[in-house]
Amino acid sequence: MTARLRWARGLTGALPALLPAVLAAQTNISGFVRDSLSGRPLAGAIIQLIPSATPWAAGRLVRSDSIGRYSIDTVAPGQYLIGFQHSRLDSLGLDAVNRTLEIVSGIKYQRADLALPSGRSFVTMLCGARGDSTGAVIGRVTNANDDTPITNGNVVVRFAQMRVDNGGVRRVPAQVISPVGADGKYVVCGVPTDAPILAQARSGTGAETGKLGMSGEVELSFAPRVPLLHRDLLIPMRDTVATAVATGGAAPASSPRATVARTGTARLSGRVTSSDGKPASGVRVSVQDTDISATTDSSGAFRLSGLPSGTRTVEVTAIGYTPARAAADLRPVRETVIALAVGAKVTTLGAVNVTATPDRAGFSKRRATGNGYFLDAKTIEQRGSLNVANALITAPSLRGNGFSTSDPTRPRISGRNNCTPSAYLDGQQIPDGLTGIDDMLTVRRVGGIEVYSNATEAPAQFRGSGNCAVVVVWTRSYVP
Repeated sequence: MTARLRWARGLTGALPALLPAVLAAQTNISGFVRDSLSGRPLAGAIIQLIPSATPWAAGRLVRSDSIGRYSIDTVAPGQYLIGFQHSRLDSLGLDAVNRTLEIVSGIKYQRADLALPSGRSFVTMLCGARGDSTGAVIGRVTNANDDTPITNGNVVVRFAQMRVDNGGVRRVPAQVISPVGADGKYVVCGVPTDAPILAQARSGTGAETGKLGMSGEVELSFAPRVPLLHRDLLIPMRDTVATAVATGGAAPASSPRATVARTGTARLSGRVTSSDGKPASGVRVSVQDTDISATTDSSGAFRLSGLPSGTRTVEVTAIGYTPARAAADLRPVRETVIALAVGAKVTTLGAVNVTATPDRAGFSKRRATGNGYFLDAKTIEQRGSLNVANALITAPSLRGNGFSTSDPTRPRISGRNNCTPSAYLDGQQIPDGLTGIDDMLTVRRVGGIEVYSNATEAPAQFRGSGNCAVVVVWTRSYVP
């Protein structure tokens, strides 16, 4: 008994001496959590450290601070799995990002930075290895009303690319269409990263035929040297209203047509600043595909109401500055707050007296000759046309031939002998014809349309090949 007591007392006396040695063998782990795509820190990330030998254990949990910094103290030597979770991972459709970490005895501090995979790694994982410099656009398509995923539809990304042919080097329109998955996620590969692109989400196929909708067409840009761009898109889903079919009769109940919403219950407010951060007053803020706009007050503030919901393009225009655009997610009966900035400053000229509206395309001059069939923007708007093809139903040299399977609002237009008309957009021939034009722009951007019954009646620069009808579409920048 006395020997046991002496042993216990000896052990108790040795503990204070052993404790510093045990603590000295442990390591403090610290680092930063970063978003490799944007270069920004990830605040509020949950970092987990688990021994590799027992990966099922709960491990140690800490949270990164406002600059993405974290710290885990008193870690014993050994091999660990360290990783993090963040809402950014959920938006990209990724699981927790993990790596192996070896803690060596005798090292008091060890740095372990954590980050999302690089943009190129993402693109390779999503699109496969590619030998070009293109990138990918990813995101989710959701219902603007309740944020539920859209499970049927597609995302269209449009851009201009350089083409070298017998006519020399020129920029031609191109597009990539990607289906939306069952979880609302989409991946668009093969997109050039060196210039702005246009993206639009569409729904209304498959099980959702009775509910059609589309987001606005928004301008997006890749960050320098980052080939991955993430953008969620909201679609305003609504019950459709039947319109006239291509043959001029009433649309059957089984063939609903989507209406293009120009008004709604969404609101948008915010502040516009100049490049030096000061309030920009007298700046016009508008939402594309609507007639709604506002002018900023002395503090740079603005407020718009009665807007359609969905992801929309907001445009900022001011005298002496290039137009600036940004995407905004608008929801019914809710107000979205956004910070905007004016574009780059430009050199302005003195006052000019304008005596006539310029017609860069020669549209008005050709219409005056009486040769061909012409539609201006006002006529197209009065008819309530949903797309270019829909506006051409009544053209005398064209006929409707059913509707597109991918977009039930778009008639298939053919010539009198069921031939395929040649199509031009702003003077450039479009290989995909009218389908390609409707995929590249909304009808609200059309300034005028010319239709010629055959190639011989068309102006020389629009005769193309074959002898079918010729359709020439001009945007508002060519025909105001």
